[in-house]
Amino acid sequence: MKPAITAIAIVFLFCSHATAQQKLTLLQQQEDFKIFKTSVQEIHAGAYWFITPEKFNTLYDSVFATIKDNEDAEQFYLKIRFCMAALHHGHDGVQLTNRQPGLNYKMGAMPVDRKHLPFVLEYLGEKLFILNNCSSNKQITNGSEVVSINGKTIKSLNKQMLQYIFANGRNTTYKYKMLGFYFQFHYLYQLLYPTETTYKIGIIPYQSKKKTDILVKAELPQTIAYRYQQRTGKSINDWDTLFTYKLLNKKKAIGYCKMETFSTQRFDTDSIKLAKVLEKMFAQIKADNIKSLVVDVRNNEGGDDTWQTAITYFRPIEENTNDGLAYLQSDKFTYLQYIIQTDENRPLLQAFQYTPYALIDKTPEGRFKLKPEYTAHDTKAKTQMPNAFTGDVYLLQNGLTFSAGFAFAGRLKERIKASNGFIKIIGEDNGDDMDAGVGSGGWGIELLLPNSKVKLNIPVTGSGEKAYTLPPVHFLDYKVLPSISDKLKGIDTELVFAIKMISAK
Repeated sequence: MKPAITAIAIVFLFCSHATAQQKLTLLQQQEDFKIFKTSVQEIHAGAYWFITPEKFNTLYDSVFATIKDNEDAEQFYLKIRFCMAALHHGHDGVQLTNRQPGLNYKMGAMPVDRKHLPFVLEYLGEKLFILNNCSSNKQITNGSEVVSINGKTIKSLNKQMLQYIFANGRNTTYKYKMLGFYFQFHYLYQLLYPTETTYKIGIIPYQSKKKTDILVKAELPQTIAYRYQQRTGKSINDWDTLFTYKLLNKKKAIGYCKMETFSTQRFDTDSIKLAKVLEKMFAQIKADNIKSLVVDVRNNEGGDDTWQTAITYFRPIEENTNDGLAYLQSDKFTYLQYIIQTDENRPLLQAFQYTPYALIDKTPEGRFKLKPEYTAHDTKAKTQMPNAFTGDVYLLQNGLTFSAGFAFAGRLKERIKASNGFIKIIGEDNGDDMDAGVGSGGWGIELLLPNSKVKLNIPVTGSGEKAYTLPPVHFLDYKVLPSISDKLKGIDTELVFAIKMISAK
């Protein structure tokens, strides 16, 4: 993939924040950039899967050349983020730690002291819609398509902003979901065009074909959240039930189960445990004598090894002979002192610093991988659970089906197909690049750059060797996207499609 080197120079030329920001000297930025580049080259499990070393150096050197003395920390952060996103890994991350926090989890990207576009936005494909109008102009209809902002087309803004979103390989569905669902569009627009506080927005109003221009003022996140609450009666940070089972049609034996997380940290409480919820759910599925089960992992952004437990409620897991997420980029971390240490990772980091080959082996091909005892949780076989479901499966996924979410989807299809079972995948491409044949995850570190206080999330372990060397997967069976009309009416387009498909069969 050819990095857009020229675009970034144009962006940085015109970005100067109107309010006072932390300033960085030329030497401070150069030091942080050197730590950043070296750490990626040494630590990142798949630094060169999607970009060659030559393009990596060309890109990084071109961005390094744009560094100026006395520059805002946010502009330095954007340069780091641009370079990191060019690696094309969804588990990467870049965070500016010394900025105002967000209002809540969903709006976490938006500093509470900055004004932003006053809408809840959603991408359907590559088109951008106003899902909820939270501006002072009540004449703007929900469902209107946004086609331009202050003379910039959405197509050109998409191209620009996608360069700052982390995703695996050629994947774009995850990027668009992050831009809309988590307000990254709002945040990046404000950073890239900080002097704009009034917006001339070209829209195609809902159920109209004629473009019109509207004027709205930027608003604080608190104002956006307040107006959303007033106009919908719900909190903007509301979450649906993470795990649900219901009988859809007793006569036709159709059931539905929703699995919106595999994170025990997010789900488990003193009285409710994810493992127990799975056990109870599948006992009920068996009691209901379900023959066709809709499994919904839309918006499941991952979690921990619970996804493997969920698989065993359908099929057993065979031993993984590919060593799991075992491979590392190198056998040294030059800037280990800047890695944020926790009680969990401290023993591993100290061992890696002084005796790395107590943890890793060097293969005859010159690659580095964790010793087998450190990958057993990824590789060992797991037996099928009692009350496992063996009927027809219709799996719903979307662009936010990520990490352990897409690992579940991929392994579930593989396991059911291997046993000659029936499974169909419905929705859109999930948050992975299923054709890449490589993947990062597992052990990751956070590294804090000393001067700018930019925090990096870097995956240390991964699987696979070279991207796009395996045959295409053709993972998705039916591409089904909701219309804006269905969204506004609360119609679950993908679920309706699955039910009709089951009924026709």
